[in-house]
Amino acid sequence: MLSPRDTTLAALRWQRQDRRENTKGAHMTDQGALFRRSLLAAAAALPSAAFAQTGGSVRPVRIVVPFPGGGTMDLVARLFAPILSAQLGAPIVVDNRPGGGTVIATQEAARSAPDGTTLLMAANSFTINPFVQRSLPFDAERDFAPLAHVAVLPHILVVHPSLGVRDLQGLIALSRSRPGGISYASYGTGTSNHLNTEILKARTGAEFTHVPYRGSGQWLPDLLEGRVQMVLAILPEVLPPAREGKLVPIAVAHETRLTAAPDVPTFAELGVAGFTSNSWFGFLTNAAVPEAQRARLSEALRAPLAVPEVRSRFAELWIEPTGMDAAAFGAFLRAERAQYAEAVRLAGLQPQ
Repeated sequence: MLSPRDTTLAALRWQRQDRRENTKGAHMTDQGALFRRSLLAAAAALPSAAFAQTGGSVRPVRIVVPFPGGGTMDLVARLFAPILSAQLGAPIVVDNRPGGGTVIATQEAARSAPDGTTLLMAANSFTINPFVQRSLPFDAERDFAPLAHVAVLPHILVVHPSLGVRDLQGLIALSRSRPGGISYASYGTGTSNHLNTEILKARTGAEFTHVPYRGSGQWLPDLLEGRVQMVLAILPEVLPPAREGKLVPIAVAHETRLTAAPDVPTFAELGVAGFTSNSWFGFLTNAAVPEAQRARLSEALRAPLAVPEVRSRFAELWIEPTGMDAAAFGAFLRAERAQYAEAVRLAGLQPQ
């Protein structure tokens, strides 16, 4: 067991390394510095265990993130880093490897040494890619072991006010009455909100026409102008304009109503039982890492969710903490694969 002094020193090692590699000389704001110090203090208060030590030296633990810096996944990784550093007694390096629809980062993690010092931060694409991409340079099931599922960003279905509908039944009825149905935006062909909207179509008999984009920066202006009529998307993208009356919220694709949108019903409340859609975040490592080491990593990765500062920041960003252990995350991944395999079939997609 590391002492509070040792855990604080481990977190400070991460702080110095993260500042060198990622701020490039930029000064933190006073608010950011205060928040960082509060995280470090919280990290030092948590029980910890030494990890990844060889010959008296401590090897860094790398979190491979398949998206660029500044996005939600990157933010979660950096929010976890000081606490994880204290938990493991090792410096943490956040390694952004965007590109290839997350394949570049996943391949990098798959090829890492099975010593537990490389973690892959994964999202929906981890379970989707095997069904939409040919000849992946890794086997997502064979090469990786789940560690912890930590958070979700629930999706909410919103429509443009010009449709004149304010509930799900009205939307479904209107879609059936229109040749070609109602157009919906997505993050791109084969992405989570595309495939989950196809599942929604099959479950409800609605007629929706897919219009793929490259991220919300492209589709949101078109949605606000009514050039596409609806989208199933994360709250930070569509809830602010919905609160201004520029979009109409129809339903949340979550098990329960959301604190950020308490008046918006769930799909289950509207008769579509079991329908969920979200952007999730989890950690995996090389499948050859010894089981005892994976268990320590799983525990350490769930520790940040108990820190009030982390939960407060999650609430500000409308992120829902989960905290699944390795076994629960493994079951989740199996269910996701089955769901997306069916969604790909419904969408008529072929591996590219």
